Amino acid sequence: MPKLKIKVDKQMMERIRKVAKAGGYSSYGEFVIHVLGRELDKLDPDTAESEEEIRRKMEGLGYIS
Repeated sequence: MPKLKIKVDKQMMERIRKVAKAGGYSSYGEFVIHVLGRELDKLDPDTAESEEEIRRKMEGLGYIS
């Protein structure tokens, strides 16, 4: 499985750990993967949608302006 490294500030990391623990996740990494998967499902990247359609969905979700 490919690995992805991201940098988050200390405050966000503490929030991630707190929410992951409260949600019963075995690790904060498991929680992050779950959240990313849910958000990607909203954009439905595996369909034949065009980049423009995906961009419109991202704008509607507030990810880009």
